[in-house]
Amino acid sequence: MKHVVGWISSLLLHVTFGSQTYKQWKGEEGKSEKYTLIFFVAAIAGTAGNFIYSLLVKNWVFTALNAALVINNGVGLWIALRHRKQARQAGAT
Repeated sequence: MKHVVGWISSLLLHVTFGSQTYKQWKGEEGKSEKYTLIFFVAAIAGTAGNFIYSLLVKNWVFTALNAALVINNGVGLWIALRHRKQARQAGAT
């Protein structure tokens, strides 16, 4: 039963992060400034650390969650960098 709580919590957390990334993906260029690069770098570092820790203690619920969050935050960082580049290119023309 305790693993069910972990899986449900993990799913809710992933949906939350994923929906933010989706909103950013669909947003207009330049509107993702509030999603700073520092946030995504810190989020990747934090979730990567949690991923490694979860592997070490053999907690598969949080290993799966943190692996998914590392990927999600990597996508968020890529989107933020892409929007920033497009905004600079639009300002240069």
